[in-house]
Amino acid sequence: MCTYSITLNDELLTRTRKTFADERAMNVWLQQQVEALLTEYNAQQQLTRDNARRAIEEMRRQSEQNGNTEMTLEDINEEIRMAREARKVAV
Repeated sequence: MCTYSITLNDELLTRTRKTFADERAMNVWLQQQVEALLTEYNAQQQLTRDNARRAIEEMRRQSEQNGNTEMTLEDINEEIRMAREARKVAV
C-alpha cells in the first residue's frame, strides 16, 4: 500500500465526517472511493491505448493495401503538399 498526503476543503470534510460513525469508517470509505476512481481512470487510459493501437494497426493495413509502406517521410510530406495544392486550384 502507498500513502499519499492530500489537501481537502475543511468545511467539506467537517460536514462529511458527521455522516460516519467514527474516523476509521470515514477513512475506509475515502480509500474505497479513491481506489474506485483510480480503477476507472486506469480502465479509461487502457481503452485509449487500445483504441490508438487499433487505429495504428488499421492505418498500417491500409498503407500495405495501398502499396505505400516504403514511402519516406519526405515522400509523404510531398504527397500532402501536392494534395493541398490541388485543393487550392480546385477552389
